Amino acid sequence: MHPWSEFVLTVALAGGVACATGLNCPATCTATVDGSSWPCRYHSNECKVNATLNPSRIDVVDLNVAVINPYSGGLGELMTMVEPSVAQAIQDIENSAFLPGYRLNAYVSDSKCTAPDAISASLVAMTTAPKKHVVLSDSCSAACEAVNDAIRQFNVLQVGPGCVSVSLSDRDRYPYFTRMAPSLRFNVITLYELFKFLGVHRVGIIYGYRNINNLVKDLFLEMMAVDNAAGTYSWTPLYTQRVESIEDAESAAQMARSKDARINFMALYELEGSMVLCQAYKKNMLTPEFNWFVATGWWNENFILLAANTAESPCTESELHRASFGLIGVDRGPMLNTNVVHSLSGRTLSDLYHDYTVGCEGFGNGKGVCSHQWAGYFYDGMWLIAQVLHNYLIDQNRSFDSLGSSFSLDALYELALHVDFQGQTGRVRLFNSVEPKTSPPSHGDRDGIVLLRQVTGAPAEAFVQLAFRTEEGLDFKRNIQWSSTEMTPCSGATCDFGTYRPKDRSSSCPAGEVWSMEDGCSGCPAGHFASLGMAECQTCSPGTFTATSGEVECSVCLPGTFAPLEKSSSCLQCAEGSYADQMQATECRKCPRGTYAPTKGLSQCIPCPEDRETTFEGASAEAMCVCNFGQRLEGGACIPCLATEICQGGLVVGHRPSMEAWKSTLDAAKSQEALSEKIGKDFFSFALGLSSKSKLELTVGTYEDVLTALINGDQKQNIIAAPNEDVAQKLAASKKIWTLIASLMERMDPHAVDLSLIEDVAEQTTVLRTASEQVAEALATAASAAGAQPHGMLVDLASRQCTLSQEICKSALLLALEASASDASVTTVKSKMWSATTLFAEAQHILFFGIPALGIPELRELCAMHLMREVDYNYHHVEHHVREFYIASSIEETTALAAEAASEISSDCDEFYDSTMKAAKSYSNDTRDCHPLRDMTDREWLALTHGIGRARCGLAEATRHYMQIANNISVQSSKVQVSVLVALEQQIFNNLVHGQKAENMPAPPTQQILERFISAARVWSIFAQGLEEAVHEDYLDKASIQAQLTLTSSMVDDLTEAMALQLQASETAGMNVQLAIMDLTHRQKLAFHELPIQAYEALWKQNSLEEELNATARAFRVLHKQLLMGAPNTTDQIALKQVTNLCIIRDMAKVKMFYHELEVASLRVCRGDTEAASTIDDISRAGIAAMSEAAKALQKYYVEPGQVEMEMMSGAAGPSGICENVTFTSHTLWEDLLLELVRLAHHTFEASIAYSKFTRVALSTFGTVASGDLRASMAELGSVVDDVGLSMERLVMGSPSPHVPVQPTQVYFDHLINELQPSVLAFQDAMMTQDSAAVQTTEDQVYAQTKQLFSAYCQEARDMEVPARHTAIAKHR
Repeated sequence: MHPWSEFVLTVALAGGVACATGLNCPATCTATVDGSSWPCRYHSNECKVNATLNPSRIDVVDLNVAVINPYSGGLGELMTMVEPSVAQAIQDIENSAFLPGYRLNAYVSDSKCTAPDAISASLVAMTTAPKKHVVLSDSCSAACEAVNDAIRQFNVLQVGPGCVSVSLSDRDRYPYFTRMAPSLRFNVITLYELFKFLGVHRVGIIYGYRNINNLVKDLFLEMMAVDNAAGTYSWTPLYTQRVESIEDAESAAQMARSKDARINFMALYELEGSMVLCQAYKKNMLTPEFNWFVATGWWNENFILLAANTAESPCTESELHRASFGLIGVDRGPMLNTNVVHSLSGRTLSDLYHDYTVGCEGFGNGKGVCSHQWAGYFYDGMWLIAQVLHNYLIDQNRSFDSLGSSFSLDALYELALHVDFQGQTGRVRLFNSVEPKTSPPSHGDRDGIVLLRQVTGAPAEAFVQLAFRTEEGLDFKRNIQWSSTEMTPCSGATCDFGTYRPKDRSSSCPAGEVWSMEDGCSGCPAGHFASLGMAECQTCSPGTFTATSGEVECSVCLPGTFAPLEKSSSCLQCAEGSYADQMQATECRKCPRGTYAPTKGLSQCIPCPEDRETTFEGASAEAMCVCNFGQRLEGGACIPCLATEICQGGLVVGHRPSMEAWKSTLDAAKSQEALSEKIGKDFFSFALGLSSKSKLELTVGTYEDVLTALINGDQKQNIIAAPNEDVAQKLAASKKIWTLIASLMERMDPHAVDLSLIEDVAEQTTVLRTASEQVAEALATAASAAGAQPHGMLVDLASRQCTLSQEICKSALLLALEASASDASVTTVKSKMWSATTLFAEAQHILFFGIPALGIPELRELCAMHLMREVDYNYHHVEHHVREFYIASSIEETTALAAEAASEISSDCDEFYDSTMKAAKSYSNDTRDCHPLRDMTDREWLALTHGIGRARCGLAEATRHYMQIANNISVQSSKVQVSVLVALEQQIFNNLVHGQKAENMPAPPTQQILERFISAARVWSIFAQGLEEAVHEDYLDKASIQAQLTLTSSMVDDLTEAMALQLQASETAGMNVQLAIMDLTHRQKLAFHELPIQAYEALWKQNSLEEELNATARAFRVLHKQLLMGAPNTTDQIALKQVTNLCIIRDMAKVKMFYHELEVASLRVCRGDTEAASTIDDISRAGIAAMSEAAKALQKYYVEPGQVEMEMMSGAAGPSGICENVTFTSHTLWEDLLLELVRLAHHTFEASIAYSKFTRVALSTFGTVASGDLRASMAELGSVVDDVGLSMERLVMGSPSPHVPVQPTQVYFDHLINELQPSVLAFQDAMMTQDSAAVQTTEDQVYAQTKQLFSAYCQEARDMEVPARHTAIAKHR
């Protein structure tokens, strides 16, 4: 016995499958013209078909046929309609000379046209009396396949009267199946031959969502590809469009128009086909200009009446009739009505047709409905059964008792393959069994008639018979009526195309458009043009442009504008300082010396005033018109300057020291500003006893030395002496103030605080700072006049921070000394302190973010960024105290707080000053001596990784709420969320770029990472403006929404690249595994936002993005699997190990469950169901929370796996709480586990069958180039091996759909991963390495392990008294 059969029997015994009893045909039937109910023909006869007994048949042995076909379901009450044909056949066989000594009986059963019900009906039929010897089933392909699986162990022949699936021709997968109706392959061949007959080359292809539609589409594409490859016929498939909804149908019609698809192949059922035709009508795409051909599906005669005025087809009856007129459809050939004699029954086909019609119409008191399209196949099927049984029992004299054996099954099947008779549905034979044979072979397909129908009739009976297709070719019964005005005369095998032939393309394109085989007519893009009749778009030459698509010629650029390149879509204005004086300019020229252009877009430059000129080309302002170089203005005229003079704008502004000297002098002057405040701070610190006198003396000495150098010059320090009188005067004023301060300090008593002295020092150091600032400003002016380049605003601003830092500290310490000072004095100090603090914060913001309009750039240099992080950290340490002092409710509270914090402030201020000085020098000297990677701590690596993940998730969440606003979904709550997220995300971006030492967030460790953060932050600032607009506006235009989506994509790219760079950099610190796990879990959290965003985008665009949405979901599932099942190391990802901790598996199963719910809701939103959006927020939050918990567990699992396992084993609190055994309280949970084990065994069986087929094909093609059969069998083998793996994964990880619970105990889980999983992996490996011996061994191991678990589960289920657990098994295919 085959292992699969053994397994099926084991399951049947365990579950009690064969316990069903009773009749399996319905009691009432409604196959009537008015839908009324009547007693079914054979229910009262125990489902046996009645026949008048032939008295010549005596002492007969019963041969019983199980007729399993649908009384309900997808094909309606088909069995009720065809019962008269079955009865005809039984009666005619009874009256014939066939099967002497035997009587052929038929027992009817309802398959309901579904696989589960077909299996159930089969098992009932085969396990209840009387014994069945042959099965006539089914008319639905899925049911046919299911019946074949179900009856395999009973060794009976299956004859399918109506199944048309191509897959049933696979003898290895569906053995002992005999087909009566030609497969859909012949529908496709018929249209393929018709298209060639019509001379069609360009075809659009529309297909439905059902598997059979997809198979038909693929077969047609394959046939076209074969012709193209062989060069025997040229095909151009214009598009393939899937249709499931009205939106899809509209897209398909639009695609047909945009591709100029005049001939359209439709693999659609009538519902979806009517959708497309209705949309075609609305776009005026009517015959004979656009023609439609249907290859699949049951299209009723009255499909127009059924589809018109419905939500799916919002067209009136007359509109849909006009849209459908001329449509040609392919279907199985009907029951023939000719004088030809049926070669087995001896009756004429017209006699059979008449008797059947009378029999079916007589049902329900004359209200019965007939199906001439199907009934003949049942009649011929019963005769085929009689023929092969007669050959076996009578001609070959076989024993009746041998029926039901494997020998009889083989013999009957071989006899069926050689049947050849004239039947009611044409010639009945199987290809490649009797002559003539097909080439290439078509094993398992039946010769027969294919019917071509055309819609030219009234809506109630739209189709007329157009032609038949047989092995001899097409046989036209009437003319082809393309429309009410166009017709092609046809008769027999010929048509007169001189009258009319449908076109597969436009005859010409309008000006501005060109024609291509693939796209039809399409407009030339901007920057191109096409005159009438042009075959290709031409590019606009430089100096010309087209701004929109579909232009017939290019426009020239006007004076003042230019287009430098080909394909320009607009002209650019000449910049200030340039001009273009000709039309069609390709470049602008700089204004010559002596002229200027103050605005953009000038065609001429403006001359300078008399006696003035510019010193360069390209001047952009009149102020640039000055005296010639080396001249100065005197008496209204320009005269030469002396060689030692510095002249600027006609003036002598100084003399010429070196650039380095100027730089050193300016640095020294700027340092005096900070030192003047530091003197006061150190003085007060000393007065409070918080620092030594030597520290104060060092600061004082430094200030005095620099002041002396500025007055007299210092060659060693490269400091220039006062270069002009203005500087000298200001230095003298500073010296005078300094002398006064020095005298005040000499009076200080270190043992007693003199309040008046303290206030004098505070006041005079402030005056000294002002004087120092004036010195620095005068020196800067002199340097500029001498042609030197001052540091500029950026360095000045950085230097001023040093000064402000000391002013803040000085004021804070002064408050600590003023306990007895007046209220006015304390208030003044507080005001100055807070003003300095505010200025420092504003300047810090400018140093970080810049002011481009003032020439202050954004901070982008890595080392400076790290120094500024320290400044920011120290500032906030001090600012914390300053804020407390400022908001104190009274003078007493202020001074008390200041005195209490004085020691801490004094210490913090030293670090504050040092960090600001280092940062200022980095701006002045551009030092790059820093080593962020070397200095990073583990906590900083973790904080950085977490920060990037938070930024991505926060961005995605903001985008999700924005798209909800855009789609008018939960608008108010979304606006609240957006407002909160704007501020939060801005802080996250700031911390990523600048670092945040208080939170262990480092500044970026490399310049590349910094650049990515800056790029993302810049885009965020624009994106945030769009979010703010969404909060305050009632309407969002399409351009704004699209812009926000584009900005989101840009930020995601930057942050993803930053994460990759950060993980690469972390390898040097040995942190890459921990950080990589954090990154992967952050990605999974991010997925809970990405899916709804795509759904909302599809809803907004009113265009299905299901492929993108499915790709996102697939990526989530792949990473989910890798996190739990493990994955090898790749260039993009570290190696992951399989999780053996059941606690983590449970946590991750919750995550996947939430994601599945989110996927379902998002798909509904994607398809236009806005109500589904109401659940997305809750699902996302729950999913992210679950993923956060799972992430902690995974992180700990990788860092401390041993500890996690110990906690799990001991029952202690694990990563997500206590990890205990679970008791299933629901019966369905055990049933779901049982069903998944059945699936695993079934997939293993199918893989074994596929492997046998593959090895057989491989041996037959050994030594030759791989054939199509070999490639197909290889693909099939890979697919079923994958199914085995997927089933195993569901058992290990659990699954929301199909629902499979996580294992209830660690014991079961350990058995899965330690016993069953290695067997499954070995089986897959044996398949892929083609080790036949290992395949057999490992297959047995899989069945053994599966059966062991199955028995254990069944025992658990019995303990719970689970009812009907066999249900899950009996309904499994």
